Amino acid sequence: MAKEEKKVVTEEELQANVWKLLWYNGIFSVFSSIAQLGLFDTYLFIMAGDSNTAVGWAESISGLSQIVLAGPAGILSDTMSRSKILQWCAYLSVLAVAVSVAGVSLDNFPVIYVSLFLFGTYTALQNTASFALYSDSIPQGSRAKWLSRISIVNQLGYGAGPFLSLFLLAYFGNEWKLSVLHFVLIIGFIGMIPANFFLVGLKDAQHEEEGPEASGAFSNLKYARVVPWLICGLDIITAVGAGMTVKFFPLFFKEDYGMNPGQIQLLFAVYGLSFGFFTWLCEKAAEHMGRVEAGLLFSSAGVVCLFLLAYLRWLPAVLVVFVIRGALANSIYPIDKSILMDFVPSSERGRWNAAESISSMSWSGSAVLGGYLMDAYDYRQTFVITGFIYAVAALMRLPLFLMVPRYEVSASQQALLTRMVSHEDVQSVLLASVRSRSLSVQFEL
Repeated sequence: MAKEEKKVVTEEELQANVWKLLWYNGIFSVFSSIAQLGLFDTYLFIMAGDSNTAVGWAESISGLSQIVLAGPAGILSDTMSRSKILQWCAYLSVLAVAVSVAGVSLDNFPVIYVSLFLFGTYTALQNTASFALYSDSIPQGSRAKWLSRISIVNQLGYGAGPFLSLFLLAYFGNEWKLSVLHFVLIIGFIGMIPANFFLVGLKDAQHEEEGPEASGAFSNLKYARVVPWLICGLDIITAVGAGMTVKFFPLFFKEDYGMNPGQIQLLFAVYGLSFGFFTWLCEKAAEHMGRVEAGLLFSSAGVVCLFLLAYLRWLPAVLVVFVIRGALANSIYPIDKSILMDFVPSSERGRWNAAESISSMSWSGSAVLGGYLMDAYDYRQTFVITGFIYAVAALMRLPLFLMVPRYEVSASQQALLTRMVSHEDVQSVLLASVRSRSLSVQFEL
C-alpha cells in the first residue's frame, strides 16, 4: 500500500486494530441480522404481494452494487490509507441508515432500492479495507485462528440478533403485519450506527514490511498464484448456488410450514449460534488434519445436508438438517480466507479481498433466478439445483491438496529457514512439504 511517510506501528496499536474490528463485527452483526435478514426479506415479500421475485430483485440491487464497486474499492484499499477508507464508511453508514429508515417507514420500493445501493457501496468499501487491515494486524502464522475468531464473533452476533427480535416482536406483536415489521426493522437499522464508531481511529499497519515474508507466507511457492484464483473461483460457484436458496429460507418456512415471525426468529437465532460452534470445530479440524482437508470435509457434508433438506418433510428433521447445513457451509469461510491471505502479499490484499467480495456477492444475480424458479416451481426443487452447484464447488477444492501446505508458517520459522538455506532451497523445502503434507516436521529443529 503506497504511503507518503512510513510510520512505525507498535504491537499495541496492531492489537487495538484487531479488538476494534472484533467489536465492530460483533455489534454490527447483531443489528444487521435484525434489519437485513429474514424479517426484511419477508417484509419485502409481503409488501410486493407475496412475490419471491421481488425479494430476488431487491437482493440483486445490493449485491450488484457491491460487485460493480468491489474493483475500485480494492484499488483504493491498496493505494490509500485503509484506516481512512473505514472512517469514510462510518460516515456513509449514517446516510445509508437514514435512507433505509425512510424507505421502510414509507413502504416505498424506490427509496428502499436507493438504501440497498448505499449499503452495497458501504459493504464493498468496508469489507475490502477492514479485512485487509485486519489481516495485516495479525502475525503471520496466526491468521487461521484470528480469522476464525472474527467469524465466530460475527456468527454469534447473527444468532443474538434474532433473540433480540423475539423480545421486540413480543412487545409490538407477533404477526406478519407491515406495521409490526416497521418497528423491528427500524430499530435494527438505527442500531448499526454505534458499531461504526469502532471504524474510527484505526491505524494502518503491516506485519510484513521487511524480510522474506513480505510477499506472503507461501506466495513464493510454485503455482502459488493459482491458489487465490481457485479460492475465488470456488467461492463464485458457491455464491451462485447460495443466491438461489439462502435468501428464501425464511419464506420457505413461512409458506410451507406456516411459521409466525417469532418462530422464524427463534430458528434463525439457533441457526446463527450454531455457526460459531461449527466454525470452532472447523478450526480445530484444520489444526489436526489440515486446512484444505477440513474445508473439503465440511463443504461436502453441507452438500449432503442440502439434498436431505430437499426431500425431508417431517418438520423436526427439516429443522435439524437446516441448522447443520448452514453451520457446515459457513464454518469454512475463515479457513479459506486464511489460505487466500497466506498466498498473496500485503500490498495486494485489498484487491484480493475485493475479488472475494465480487465472488461472494455473485449470489445476488442468481437470487433473481432463484425467485423465478420458486414462483414457477417450488422451494425444494431449487434446493436440489443448488445442491449440484455446491457439489461442483466442493470438487474444485481437490487441486488445493497439491498446492497448500497443511500447516501455517510463522514469520520466525520462515526467517529461520531463509538464514539456513538459499531462496531456491526454501522453495524446495516448502514444495516438498506440500507434497508430503508434513510441513510441521520441517520446523521441529
